[in-house]
Order: sequence, then C-alpha cells, then structure tokens
Amino acid sequence: MGGSSSCDTAVIGAGIGGYVTAIRAAQLGMNVTLIEKGDVGGTCLNRGCIPMKALLASTHLLRKIRQSEDFGIFVKDVSIDFKKVMARKDAIVNTHTNGVKYLLKKNRIRLVEGKGTIASANRIHVEKVDKTEENISAQYTVIASGSEPTEPSNIRIDRKRIITTNEALGLHEVPRSVAIIDGEVMGLEFAEIFNALGASVKILEKTPNILPSLDGDLGKALHRIFKKRGIEIHTDVDIESVTVKSDERARIKAASSGSQLEFDVDRVLLTERKPFTKDLGLENVGVQLREGSVVVDEHMRTSIPNIYAVGDVTGSKMFAHVAFAEGIVAAENMAGMERTIDYRTVPTCVYTSPEIASVGLSEEAADKLGYNVSIGRFPYMANGRASTMGEREGFVKVISDKETDEILGVHILGPNATDLIGEATIAIRLECTSEELGRTIHAHPTLGEAIMEAALAVSGKSIHI
Repeated sequence: MGGSSSCDTAVIGAGIGGYVTAIRAAQLGMNVTLIEKGDVGGTCLNRGCIPMKALLASTHLLRKIRQSEDFGIFVKDVSIDFKKVMARKDAIVNTHTNGVKYLLKKNRIRLVEGKGTIASANRIHVEKVDKTEENISAQYTVIASGSEPTEPSNIRIDRKRIITTNEALGLHEVPRSVAIIDGEVMGLEFAEIFNALGASVKILEKTPNILPSLDGDLGKALHRIFKKRGIEIHTDVDIESVTVKSDERARIKAASSGSQLEFDVDRVLLTERKPFTKDLGLENVGVQLREGSVVVDEHMRTSIPNIYAVGDVTGSKMFAHVAFAEGIVAAENMAGMERTIDYRTVPTCVYTSPEIASVGLSEEAADKLGYNVSIGRFPYMANGRASTMGEREGFVKVISDKETDEILGVHILGPNATDLIGEATIAIRLECTSEELGRTIHAHPTLGEAIMEAALAVSGKSIHI
C-alpha cells in the first residue's frame, strides 16, 4: 500500500547533521520531513560520541578513585560492575534520543521511519518500517546519511571476535585482551576505556605516529603516557592477516618497522569509518561522488542544485560538531542566505585522560604552507590549578605567524582540554594575535591561564616558566 506527500525540504538521515538541518529549516519557516531508517540521533547519539563519553566518564572516575590516596582519601575494595556501566551509558543515550524526538515535535517536523531513496531531483521513495511505501515530493533534498564502519578487504569482520565500534559499544563483558587497529581519535578513546577496565591493550597504527592528523607533539606525548600505563603501541604497521582460531581467539599477523608481529587476542577492534552512500539512489540523479564521498560546494550543495549534503557523508571532517555546523549552513542557504563554513576553526577533541584538543594548523602543516612560525609552550606542571587537581601532565602549544603574530594553531594536552579549546577557536576565528591572547586577563587559579602563558611564551614573555 503506498501514499504520497509533499514538503519544502526532505532530509534523509536523522543523525546530528540531519536533525539540525531539519530544525534550522523549520525555524526558517520551511515545511520539513525527516526520514530515518534506524535510530533518531544517528551514529553520534547512539553508537559514537555520547555512549563513548559516557563510558569514558566512568573510566575517568575510576582513575581518579585509584589516585585518591594522593588527595588524602582512602578508598577500599574498588570494583567495577560492567553491566551497570553499560546500563548507565544506555540510559544517557535514551534520554538524549527522547530529547531529539521532542525537539522534532516542537518544531513540527514530520518524522518518517523508513529507508529513503532519491528517485528524482524532487522525489524520494520511502520503504517504511511498517511495510508501507510513500513518495515524498520536495523542493529541496538534504543527504545526511552519515558514515558506517570500514571493512578492509583483507579482514573479515565476524562481529564476535573481530568487531567494529558498533559491537564494542554493546559488549556484555570486558575482554581480557584487545588489539585496536587504528591510532586515531576513536581508537585511542577505546584504548583508554579498555585499559582502565583492566584489559591488555595493543594499538596498531599504519603511520609513523599515533594521532597522525594532529600536531606531532600531541601524539608523541600521549604515546609516552599510554606506554607508562602498559598500553602497547606499534606504528608503521602493515596488517597481513587477522583470523579467528579454533579456540575463538583472534590471531593477528603484521609487519611493523621491518619486524614481524604475531599475537592472539580476545577481540580485534576496527574503528575507521567511511561515508555511507549506498542504496540512496544517488545514481538516479547523478549526484557526484569523489572517493566514496558526496561532493559539495562551500554552500553544502551537491552537483544537483536543489540537493544538499551534510556531515560524514561528505567525507570532509567527520565530527559531529562539523555536521551540526554544516546542517545550519545548508538550511540557511536553502532559505537564500548564502552562508559558508570556516573549516580553519574546526576543533579536534580526544577524550582520553589527559584530554587532547587542537584547532588550526599543526606545526608541520604551517611549515608545509611556508609560514615562518613562532611557538610558545607552557607545561601544566607550572599551572597552579592543574597542581591542585593532581593533573600536571601535558602542555599548551601556541603557533603564530612570526611576521604578523596572528595565531595559526593551538594544541592542548591536559585536563579539560576539550572545554578549553573553545577559547582558542574564537581566537583563531577573530584573527587574534598571540600578544592579544596573552594580555587577556584570565582568572587565577584556572587551567585557562596555561593558554595565556603559552601565548605570552611566543614572544618570550611567559611569567611562570
């Protein structure tokens, strides 16, 4: 049985990019239909950002309890109830999912549960979860289908021993040993979780350093910290094979910096993701792809003028906060506002302990672009607030253009780095100089003073180091 409907804007995918696009479009007076075949909230809310941070909150607290004697507090018989840890995670996800559904209802957005396929430039065919079908006519279509786990051709993911992030977030018990294939953001966050919960953890990274997309000093520092905690890190790794043995453990064979690696683990975790573009009907209208990603211009338009794309499916910066920003830009452009995004000011956050946050150019990227740079560093061991918190590891690094003193990048490894990076993001957006940032009065004692001191250090004026 089929039906039909019409709207101003139809959005395929109710992840953060999709629902933000829908809400902003509705605020601008558009009649909006949001199509979702799975869970409202998408990867971020259900299988990514929020559940991961819920687990990390538990492990960070566990680490703090284990350090409590340093604060004069003695705690006996600390134990972990992994089922309760996971139940707390699920409850948080539920709360936020219901919150998004409320926002959709509040903004009078019609939610259609089903699989949407682009049939033509102005029509989407939906196979609904209730087994009925619907054709939706729309002036604008937004592709917000997100991403999915990457499945390498030489590794067969069985979802029991060789798993993706989806399965890792649904485990019922902590594995004794885990090998994580990927030394980027999500791989390191899972390493943090499993290590704190008592698992033996190995990280296998294909490039020479973990966190290869960020400033080199961040990856090197975190490597040393993880190594002290017993996490085994191998770089320059070429995976030869991953197989499940008769005892149901997984065996990895690989080469690392000219040496052979071979070991068995309870779980192998693959954390890389790729844009989700299959079965969307993109070929029906000729939406252009490049290396598996939907190509968009600076206004988030695809090669078809009335079809937009936002979030992970574009393959640019696969962060929830980027999908959020792109969704707003797409909606406002559909309303004729001519908006763009300044990707220079996209922060990257890693919720390990200590946290990492970065915005702007790394030292390596600035050098490649031909900048003559000045660099200021300030260690947390010289910050009063960090000392009182018992979190003295880490540093702030400020990179500026030697000729103009404009701040090019800020990189933080230390407590609350993911919150502090907002100040640096604003500084770069406003083309602030290190002198201006360094002379901005910061409250004492605060962690933010480390940013001020690092900015002062660019010109050799730091007071406390």
